[in-house]
Amino acid sequence: MRTLVLALVLFCSPVFAFGELGHQMVCSMAYQLLSPVSQQKVQQLMQLHEQNDFTKACSWPDQIRSLPEYQHTKVWHYINIQRSDTKLTMQHCPAEGCVLSAIEQQRKKLTPFAPSKTQLEALLFVGHFIGDLHQPLHAGYADDLGGNKTAVYFAGEPSNLHGVWDSRILEAASYQDDAKQQALYRALKTKQQQWQTVSVLDWANESVLLVKLIYQGYKPGMLIDERYQQQHLPQLEQRLQQAAVRLALVLEHSFNPAANGG
Repeated sequence: MRTLVLALVLFCSPVFAFGELGHQMVCSMAYQLLSPVSQQKVQQLMQLHEQNDFTKACSWPDQIRSLPEYQHTKVWHYINIQRSDTKLTMQHCPAEGCVLSAIEQQRKKLTPFAPSKTQLEALLFVGHFIGDLHQPLHAGYADDLGGNKTAVYFAGEPSNLHGVWDSRILEAASYQDDAKQQALYRALKTKQQQWQTVSVLDWANESVLLVKLIYQGYKPGMLIDERYQQQHLPQLEQRLQQAAVRLALVLEHSFNPAANGG
């Protein structure tokens, strides 16, 4: 309980605000896609958390990973490839784990349903890590830490590719606005079916393809201008939509197996 109280305090710290908007968007859209049965189970688990709001709590894994009891989860947020790699496989996942193995391990903890701290944390880990995997640079190059060691300028300020794709493009596009978020949710409803049949490894390789594209246009010290944002915003919006659809699918299979032939 002490850890969860501390995590609540950290929600207010700007140090941990990085990428929060995208995670909230994914979890909000996913929750809306769930059946009433699954929504109720999410709500039951969230009663165990001081935040009490699944959408806002989806950033929790970022906020606790530096605590001693959660430091082992740091490597669960990403998977790395080499620049010469054309495809990502499970062999890229080290023994200590990666985002692919973490999604699978935490998903298994969601069944059978029995509200507990372990199951609450599994819910938040799954929600967060599926979002991470759909941000392309969480499946990026090892030699620059998934774009964190790149150098660009955004709105006249120093930044890096990872930060640009984590939050800066979304913020510049005014996705803090609830009406804009709802418009993105409504748009995904027409595409929902086509994104429900792929595996976690397929999701990762979708990100790898985008990483290749991102680096084709990268030059150290480049300016991320309005043209760059307009070019890449549709790709980022689609990744958010895909993450939401797939998170909803995982949660629905876990919490409402009868509706899926289970």
